[in-house]
Amino acid sequence: MRLMFTFDPGLYVSSALKEKKMRLCESFMRGEIVPDIYVIYQSPGGSAEFIKSRELKQRYYRERDIHILGLAEDYDKALLYLAYFALEHAGA
Repeated sequence: MRLMFTFDPGLYVSSALKEKKMRLCESFMRGEIVPDIYVIYQSPGGSAEFIKSRELKQRYYRERDIHILGLAEDYDKALLYLAYFALEHAGA
């Protein structure tokens, strides 16, 4: 299974995951899927989207390079980041 990840220099990590940031990033770089977190990534069109990390095993994601913008412990934190991203990039 081919998984290629890059991380944004301003990687968002929600509060419950901050202490695990390096370990999580290393796991992703080894191609391991970290269960029960949300991955916020940049879509091919440049917008931000999020999925449960286990969905990265699907063929669509295995065939693409994924630029990770953030990691969140739950749906609400991921959605909050998307709102922030939309405000930051509005009119850009």
